[in-house]
Amino acid sequence: MKKIALIIMMLGAFTMLRAQWWTGMSAKTGLALCIHLTDTSAELYSPMQTSDPIPVSNWSYSSGKLNMECKSIGLKISLTRRDSTFSGYWKQSILKEDITFYPTDTLFSMNRPQTPQPPYRFDEETITADYTDSQGNKVHLEGTLTYPKGGKRYPTIVLVSGSGQQNRDEEIFQHKPFLVIADYLASKGVAVLRYDDRGMGASTGSLDNADTRLFAEDAEAMFNAVRNNKHVDPARLGIGGHSEGGAIAPMVAAKNNNVKFVVMMAGQGCTGLDVMLQQNEAIFRANGLSDNLLTIRQACMRELLTMPAGSSQKEYKAVIARHTEGLTKEQVDSMGFAKGAAYQIKQQMDSRWMQTFLTLDPAEYLPKVTCPILVLQGTKDCQVLAGPNLAGIAKLAGGHAQLHLLEGLNHLFQHCTTGSPDEYILIEETFAPEAMQAIADFILKL
Repeated sequence: MKKIALIIMMLGAFTMLRAQWWTGMSAKTGLALCIHLTDTSAELYSPMQTSDPIPVSNWSYSSGKLNMECKSIGLKISLTRRDSTFSGYWKQSILKEDITFYPTDTLFSMNRPQTPQPPYRFDEETITADYTDSQGNKVHLEGTLTYPKGGKRYPTIVLVSGSGQQNRDEEIFQHKPFLVIADYLASKGVAVLRYDDRGMGASTGSLDNADTRLFAEDAEAMFNAVRNNKHVDPARLGIGGHSEGGAIAPMVAAKNNNVKFVVMMAGQGCTGLDVMLQQNEAIFRANGLSDNLLTIRQACMRELLTMPAGSSQKEYKAVIARHTEGLTKEQVDSMGFAKGAAYQIKQQMDSRWMQTFLTLDPAEYLPKVTCPILVLQGTKDCQVLAGPNLAGIAKLAGGHAQLHLLEGLNHLFQHCTTGSPDEYILIEETFAPEAMQAIADFILKL
């Protein structure tokens, strides 16, 4: 599951200031931005995305002027104190926006009623894996095994997150789907291992040249690490994943006979290139782009996504210009090709992850999976479309796959209106109960 928008948050607070928290809203990203400062430190948060802070590399406050820089995400902030507010701008890559922060009592939060609160109805313990990956990098992975209260061995599923580095809860927009799933499955008698992706939370490991295949090595390492746990029944131990994790789970099962079942949540049944093209069309259609402009955009995107690695920004820009010739600036902007688009596309296309994903083909691994597979797909998923991907999985996995098409659910398995990623943050539901019930029923009947 790719992260949807460029998002910036900030935290910092000087004790000499009357308020310790300030909150602003970004009109361009639709996200809350928060600042909190102390005399000796400054932090940065994107609270509608995650509760984890974003590292602040440099900051200063003098004569009412606050400046912050987060080199890891290319963000700069410049604000001036005006009575009880801070006003100025934030800038990241090609985005720049004026913004005002108002004093608040605490970090901005949204209602997430499904998130379990202590005392929990499950027990838990930490699971770790230390290994050297195929690129020679030393990797330390850490996660949480949740299991029903009691002392016996349970059927267990290892959960693998979607694209982009995420913590063990697969947290996004203050939703914690993996924690919600773990809580639900524990109540049904199933144990769950969820873990921080390398480079997130307590897990470490190089992200240079990291791609889906390397993340599959991480998933298998955690799968192997939990096999001999006293709370895990190895005869009923499987692996499941969401989005990119829905591709990784069967990749692991195709080579590891200890995997007894697979759960694919919004997993792909088409090549990565086809998934990207399907996703682009569905999202822009859900956002109201006309059929004529959609046709032009799709032709342009197909050419952009198949350009040779290392193509120049000038070459990407020329492709966009050729396909959008004769269109108004407003039309070009509505198609996602505003000024700076060529730069952003080049940055994505130059990554090893993208080059690997575009050529990823489930025909390489799905036919090799011999254990039972549960496939869950939402009818309103705009990121991995149900129709073509379910058809692909059914063809490649044959009789091993049980296909479940869930009405009205988006890519995050939330009940939704359009399925557009713009809705994710606004929906209070984290994960549809019928999807969790389908997982529990599948595992318990094995």
